[in-house]
Amino acid sequence: MVNKLLKRLLCLNNSHFLTIDAIVFSIAPLLALVLRLDDQFDLATYKSSLILVTVIFLTTKLSLLYSCGVYKRYWRYASIDELTQLSVLMLAAVVLQSLIFYALHQSMVIPEHIPRSLPLMDGILSLLLIGGLRFSIRATERINQQRDRPQAAERLLIIGAGNAGVHLVQEMQRNPHLGCEPVAFVDDDPHKLNLRIRGITVVGNHQQIPEAVGKLDIDRAIVAMPSVSGQVIREVVKICQSINLKTSTIPSISEIINGRLGLSNLRDIQIEDLLRREPIVTEVQKVAQFIQGKKILITGAGGSIGSELCRQILKCHPTEMILVGHGENSVFNIQQELARIIGTLEEENFNQGQLTHLEGLIADIRSASRLEHIFKKYQPDMIFHAAAHKHVPLMELNSPEAITNNVLGTKNLVDLARKYNIKNFLMISTDKAVNPTNIMGASKRVAEMLVLDAARQSGNQYIVVRFGNVLGSRGSVVPTFKKQIAAGGPITVTHPEICRYFMTIPEAVQLVLQASVLGRGGEVFMLDMGKPVKIVDLAKDLIALSGYEVGKDIDIIFTGLRPGEKLYEELFIPGEKYEPTEHPKILKLGNASRIVPEVLPNSVSDLCTAANQNNSPLIVFLLKQLLPEYAPKNYTPEVAAAALLSQGNGNYEKIPSQSSQNLDFYPWNGINKTLEFGKDLPIGLQGLRLHYQPIVDLPTGNIIGLEALLRWLHPRRGLISLAEFMPIVEETNLIIPIGCWVAGQACRQMKVWQQEFFDVVPLTISINLSARQFFEADLIHQLEKVLAETQLSPQNLRLEIPETVAIDVPDLTVAKLVELKALGVQLQIDQLGIGYSFLSRLQRLPSLSSYQHFDMLKIDRSLIGQIDVDEESLEIVKQIVTIAHELGMGTTAAGVETTAQLVHLKAIGCEFGQGYLFSEPIDRDLVRNLLSQQIRV
Repeated sequence: MVNKLLKRLLCLNNSHFLTIDAIVFSIAPLLALVLRLDDQFDLATYKSSLILVTVIFLTTKLSLLYSCGVYKRYWRYASIDELTQLSVLMLAAVVLQSLIFYALHQSMVIPEHIPRSLPLMDGILSLLLIGGLRFSIRATERINQQRDRPQAAERLLIIGAGNAGVHLVQEMQRNPHLGCEPVAFVDDDPHKLNLRIRGITVVGNHQQIPEAVGKLDIDRAIVAMPSVSGQVIREVVKICQSINLKTSTIPSISEIINGRLGLSNLRDIQIEDLLRREPIVTEVQKVAQFIQGKKILITGAGGSIGSELCRQILKCHPTEMILVGHGENSVFNIQQELARIIGTLEEENFNQGQLTHLEGLIADIRSASRLEHIFKKYQPDMIFHAAAHKHVPLMELNSPEAITNNVLGTKNLVDLARKYNIKNFLMISTDKAVNPTNIMGASKRVAEMLVLDAARQSGNQYIVVRFGNVLGSRGSVVPTFKKQIAAGGPITVTHPEICRYFMTIPEAVQLVLQASVLGRGGEVFMLDMGKPVKIVDLAKDLIALSGYEVGKDIDIIFTGLRPGEKLYEELFIPGEKYEPTEHPKILKLGNASRIVPEVLPNSVSDLCTAANQNNSPLIVFLLKQLLPEYAPKNYTPEVAAAALLSQGNGNYEKIPSQSSQNLDFYPWNGINKTLEFGKDLPIGLQGLRLHYQPIVDLPTGNIIGLEALLRWLHPRRGLISLAEFMPIVEETNLIIPIGCWVAGQACRQMKVWQQEFFDVVPLTISINLSARQFFEADLIHQLEKVLAETQLSPQNLRLEIPETVAIDVPDLTVAKLVELKALGVQLQIDQLGIGYSFLSRLQRLPSLSSYQHFDMLKIDRSLIGQIDVDEESLEIVKQIVTIAHELGMGTTAAGVETTAQLVHLKAIGCEFGQGYLFSEPIDRDLVRNLLSQQIRV
């Protein structure tokens, strides 16, 4: 009988409720009047007035309820929302009824003896009756659900009595057929202890989980705390594992943002949960306003970061999304996923004007023509550039791919963005671009520079966002560890101390979108990565989560750092100035675009050429030149020199490392008598050339000598100065034979000129010696050999020795200087004026025994270049000339470029000068012409 009654109650629909409500509202005034008057009630006395009041109240309430949609509700699933609506509507009905009742009372339509509290009591009774009836259906539904619960339902302990936990309990109670029986809550809030929520008691905090499990016969625990940190999750998991209690969880806030939370979200505890951080507060409204209604192009749309960008950008309702990727399957998958979401919105009658149009395009960003077609056809408003090669060891072994994809691809995108005047460009970068030790990080750093340079030149909102490793990506260590665990181990870790920063993919993308709103152009944004995590700890956690023990079931072995890998990732580049932003999780590098080197376009062009030639050593060398902070492993001066010299013809014949004394190995010791520059050099060195710059007697204007200047003839960039390539060669064994070759070539050429113009002017040839060349043990022997072969007088040879060698290493220097003076050559201190302490060192010279062996001082061009604009520099030069004269030395000014500089130098008594004012570095034939014409200043 009871079952039949319950079934009939569940079958009531809104038409039945309308009839029932009419009946209730018809008898409610009578019941209210009886309750109000009690024993004084007389039906004959109140009959006519009661009928009038009943009609008015009935009409008022039914009209109000009907117009507000009460009869369109499905009361089987009624909740607090429906109860609230009923209460508000009945309160409104009481107010209306009271107004009408008062008006009729005043006009004497309703007699004085009718109580004025009747409208209020009628409303209360009506709410109790119709509300009770409706929620009896909900109660009946709950009774049926409990009766339908399987006998073997899993008994669950809900960890977390907040909104998420209560929502889960509600869903379990609504769906008992799923076999989930919530038995108790645990929560760390002491105010909730022993309280009942949805009929479930809060039995304690998470430290009391073992006690609760033992008492209540719990089968499984569910962690329902989406906003707590990974540290709390780690503690809970550790407690549950200690008592062998199965544990599940719901996703973090960052994973379920803008989504529903339900039983379908339950899953096993994952490593992401243990590394979870405090939830990110994102200004969703600002991001949505920024993106809504625009055409968005996303590169790398099928990748881990790119696909999540697509999902979150879609929620901001752009007009169109152009999904660009190289992998057809990944692009297809994300396009289909987004299409299903859009289809659901259509079914829910979402505003048709805001539905996003999708375009999935297969394209390689290295193809400028393909990208040009896409930009021209779709005219995007914003670009999110997530396409990149990110695998560090693989890119170390495939550096041409890293350059063409990460650098050339970014360059193509940036160039087209500027061409089509796209205002917003955001590039996803990596913390490995900070002080990179690998090709991947260095290539991403160059890509950053391209974006920042474009921001500086265009003034558009082009920005870079850096962050570290993301959990769940295809390149993450987590999938590898899981496969190793599934195979029975061992787990391989490169080093016990290796640490990395980690973020979840949704968390990273939330901050990327937030940074897109904060950017004004030319900034690098760094996401707050939290604390670094040891990879070995990550491996241990994964083993434990998989139900195994380290060392017993699964071993961990260490394999050594891989190519390009470093122990600790860094977040900041020296010289960069980071500032806080409006968002606490995002830092801003405000001076990013101002530290982009001016040689960037040429360097990028060289890098791309080297990549097209598959010249990996050259790629490393060029990256090192462009990025001083780049510190590749196994990068030696010999490797750098090999890369440098291989640019001449694309080949490099490795020169064996020989003792500096064993110079007879090198084939250019036997100098080619034809004196054709470079012909007598081995393969790889044939790009070296000698040029000559006149040295002029300032009082007379006569050429009194020439300096031999070493240049390198680059196949595309032309002549490259010594300063660009010699610092690397200086550190190799190549520097010694190159010096011998320069000495031989220069002396032979000077001998030719001496013979041709002996009666015109006594000429000298100046040769620069580096520190290594000067201290070379065999230097005297080699010079004697060259002078003997060329029959050049030692007095016509001037050796220029660096100032730091001449002054700072006096004891070692003197012995060598004595030998050189005994040979009969002239000696000159070179590069005087570089640095900040040279003058104080020069003032020490008279007290040093080395000074008496020098004939001249040469003032560096860096100081001479300032004397016509800076009085302090002119005064310093004057002091140098004075000290030189006191020591009986002559002075030569290098880098004279203006007549004003010439006037100043003559006025202070400087004897000699060289520089562009007199002549640029010139070849042999031009020198011959100058000498024959006796050129004067």
